Amino acid sequence: MDPRTRLLLLLLAGVLAVVLEHAASLALLTLLCFVPLLLAPIGNTWRVRALTLAAAAIWTTVLSQALFYAEVPRRPLLDLGPVVLWREGVTHGLVQSLRLLSIATAGLAVVATTPLDRLLAALVALRVPFTLSFLAVTGLRFVPEVGREILVVRRARARRGRPVWQRSPARWLALEVSLLRPVVARAVRRARTMAESLDARGFDAHAPRAVRRPLQMRSWEPVLLGSAAAVTLAAVAARLLYAAYVAEVAYFPSLRPLYGFVRSWL
Repeated sequence: MDPRTRLLLLLLAGVLAVVLEHAASLALLTLLCFVPLLLAPIGNTWRVRALTLAAAAIWTTVLSQALFYAEVPRRPLLDLGPVVLWREGVTHGLVQSLRLLSIATAGLAVVATTPLDRLLAALVALRVPFTLSFLAVTGLRFVPEVGREILVVRRARARRGRPVWQRSPARWLALEVSLLRPVVARAVRRARTMAESLDARGFDAHAPRAVRRPLQMRSWEPVLLGSAAAVTLAAVAARLLYAAYVAEVAYFPSLRPLYGFVRSWL
């Protein structure tokens, strides 16, 4: 798939994540965003980690919103004396977590399946300023290295000291902060090395550059983009019409089925 198609699909997924407010529709969007990530050549270990992080994000967001939901009306889902889990808080937390996961997984799928040079060419082809495109791609290039360095530092700490759960919360927090020091030092050193390398090679952000392999969409990609854009625009238009109806700005009796569909599914 052409990298421009992937970026545009990512943009449309972000618009849908903002527009949709129903848990069922957001769950479907999140599932569609997860499919490319699960099919990406990233290894089963990273797939399990991604699913684990997704489940943890949903659980923590739902639990926090269920405990501290302050809007009205609200109905108790579980009453344990002073601790009350609110039904509306569970729904609100699920919606917020699915919205975040859909955008995050779509972005991860694009980054995991697109070479960085092709991603840079796609951003430039989409009229993104070259300086911003280069900074974005350069930052993405070092994300895996920073992740590996964090794992190495944590593994070294585990072999040299007692388990984390044997420390007090304050000591545990101080330890976690101290573990970031070598990672940040290596990141600063890496950034300085890259800056010196670019300066030595005469890098100029305003100089024209030729793409070794020109970007070219396949015949079915415009159809896919058109279909996704049509669905996104339809969802946006439906939400706007429903918002006008709720705000008593404009009401069209012929659109009553549309209002019901937006209230129940979007």
